[in-house]
Amino acid sequence: MTAGPNPHHTSRAYTLVEMLVGIGILSIAGMILVPNLVDRGTFAIQAAARAIVSDIVFAQSDALANQEYRRFQFIETPEGEPGYLGYCIIRVSPESFSFPYDPGSADYVFDPLGSAGNEGRYLIDFSSDERFEGVTIESVDLDAGLDYTTFDEYGGSVSSSGGAPGIGGTIDLVSEGNRYRVTVSAFTAKTTVEVLSAP
Repeated sequence: MTAGPNPHHTSRAYTLVEMLVGIGILSIAGMILVPNLVDRGTFAIQAAARAIVSDIVFAQSDALANQEYRRFQFIETPEGEPGYLGYCIIRVSPESFSFPYDPGSADYVFDPLGSAGNEGRYLIDFSSDERFEGVTIESVDLDAGLDYTTFDEYGGSVSSSGGAPGIGGTIDLVSEGNRYRVTVSAFTAKTTVEVLSAP
């Protein structure tokens, strides 16, 4: 003799409406809570530091892959204003190591993910990129006072004086009370990010 269903035991499941209400409450709580945990300025400066680090690595690997020289060049703000607008990656040769950056004649590396406004040039402009809103590249000190670093066909950083090994340096970023430093090591151009101050 088989036992029939127990009339006193009922299984309880959530209805679709109850699940949607629960998801809605969690979504609203998330929208209120997350911006208070990490402010927009922190997100932006972290994104900027990650972009600089990954693009330095790209410039280095592109030099190695193509057996050519690449320069990671920071772009100064208009005269009289402090800081830098952004950066670009350009092709250089040993003969043009010491030439100053000229936006009109620079031989830009192609950026397949770049915006249409850059016409394929590997050019990152913090002032027009909403990912980095409010972030300023405050100072750049690479290879003893330069605003660029150069990679040779082996992927090592080299200085502008005779192709000697590069000595690295620092890049400082600021945004709404946040201050980050990207440190570029000598020759290998290994990068590290340090939080100097946070709100």
